[in-house]
Amino acid sequence: MKKNVRISILSIFIVITIFIIIRQSTIIYFQIKNINIPNKENRQIRDMSTHKWITVKKLSKRYNMAEEAIFKTLEITPSSGDENLYVKDLADKYNKTPDEMKINLKKIIESDKNIENDINIEGKKNE
Repeated sequence: MKKNVRISILSIFIVITIFIIIRQSTIIYFQIKNINIPNKENRQIRDMSTHKWITVKKLSKRYNMAEEAIFKTLEITPSSGDENLYVKDLADKYNKTPDEMKINLKKIIESDKNIENDINIEGKKNE
């Protein structure tokens, strides 16, 4: 009799454990399913847009421009160490509005696009 009681108690624990595992698995599944994949409309929410988290040094490498030219385009007179600050921190340091910084950053990007277009046009002329 003792053996049958032990087996029945263990089987009840096994059933309860399996029920808890299945329940937690379904909860986790539905939570993962409800995660929204970022798209163009929702990834630049408030202060999380990418242009605020790049440094002048990275901008100069990316767009093959001198750091001084970038500071001139951003309308900032730099002090030492400013090339390692994020653009957002530069805006705060030099009291620039986010709109001013965004417009100036667009100038940098557009100048790079114009340079690439000029290179493509010259390449087609040579062909």
